[in-house]
Formats: sequence, structure tokens, C-alpha cells
Amino acid sequence: MKTLYLYIFAIIGLGSAQAETISFVGNLRNDANVISCGSGCTLGASNTDGDYAQWAAVVDGFTVSTASSMEAVTFSYGGGVNGAGTNIAQGGFAPYLSLFDSSGDFLASTLLGTTCPAGAHTNTSSLQCYDVSLDGGTLAPGNYQIAISAFENMSFAENLGTGTLADGFTGLGNLAGGEDLHYAFDVVLGSASPVPEPSVGWLLGGVVLAVVGIRRVWMRRVHVRDAAPRVSKGTPCSPALQNTPGSF
Repeated sequence: MKTLYLYIFAIIGLGSAQAETISFVGNLRNDANVISCGSGCTLGASNTDGDYAQWAAVVDGFTVSTASSMEAVTFSYGGGVNGAGTNIAQGGFAPYLSLFDSSGDFLASTLLGTTCPAGAHTNTSSLQCYDVSLDGGTLAPGNYQIAISAFENMSFAENLGTGTLADGFTGLGNLAGGEDLHYAFDVVLGSASPVPEPSVGWLLGGVVLAVVGIRRVWMRRVHVRDAAPRVSKGTPCSPALQNTPGSF
């Protein structure tokens, strides 16, 4: 009976949706692809880490194959383990995430996101928890872009409420003492409608009926055995009680 109940739980699990996790790690100095630092200025080797934190951003792309819920979460300020199982050191810059569609239109950011989401770690040096999560809502199939920068280096598209990712970033980021330029974040995509498959309910109903049927047969056998007349030792069985083909 225990095994049968385990099968029921396994069948229930068949209908649950599985999330897809895309992990990004890097360094803002080495991997930045937004390096404008104002009119006629481009970040380079001579610029400080503080300059990169102020101006730079890393923009990565990802693809949504079916309508999916989307969340992005950072790890590099307080440290932790990302979705790829990589241990992420603490001490990165306070992160800022921005989400855009394939055309560069602004969709969401962590300006109004969650700071110190569930599972985030407190930085043991600063005693602060500045990792963030971004709720992208439900995304339609297509290509998207996500940018990470230092807080609060947001895009002009977000700041002005018009324009696109190509217009650049505001240069409002900063780097506090004890912080470096490494980063790590995950994009997590889940089914927009995580409901059991139609066949699961039918399978579950069939298993429950089977359990009920087995129990009824077992109870019936117990009842028949209890109701049968007992024969004392040494007393020959009467013909009516002898086993014959077809008897129980």
C-alpha cells in the first residue's frame, strides 16, 4: 500500500511545470558593452573601477520560446550559489537590473523591484543586503535584453520615459568602499500557466479507484474468512468445507 501511495504522488508531480534558469556571470570592467561616459568620452583601460561603476553596463540577450513568467535575481553583492551551481563571492557592486524587448524598448527595472529578496545573503563586510530581484511579469515568445549596472545607473529610456536602450545610460552609478566589479545574476523563466496536464487527473482518478477496489476486495476476503465456521483440531472436514475447484 505504501508503494501505491508513492506512485500517486509521483503521478501528481508529472503535471508540475519546470523552470528554465539562465545564469550570467562576469566583470563590469571586462564585459561592459555600454561604455559611453558622456559626450565624446569612452571608457578605457585608464579609467578607474569607480568610472566603470558610474557609467558602464553589460547587456545580455535571452530567448523566450513559449509564454513564460520571468524573474531575474542577483547574487554578487552578498554572495551565494547561482542556478548553475556556481559559488558566487560576495563583494560585488550594488546591482541594478533593466529589462528591454528586442527593439530596446524599456520594460522593467529594479528601481521598484525587491531589494534583499528571499534567499539573498547579507554582505558580511558591509552588513547590508543589496542583491535585488526583477519581476518581468509574463513575457510573450521572442528575444529580450537584460542589462546589469551599478545602482543607480539606469537607462535614459527609463529615466526619461521615452527612447530606447540604444540611447545609453545616465551615469548615476557608484561604487562603495569594499566593492568590486564582479557580477552574477540568473534569469528564471517559468510556464505562464503551470497547471497539470489533462491526462494527470484521469490517471490520478484511476489510481484512486484502484486503491479503493483493492481495499474492498481485501475487506471482503477478511469478512468471508471471519464468517466461515471454524473446525476443531482432529475433526474431519465435512464435504461442504473441503476445498473444491472454484471455491474461495
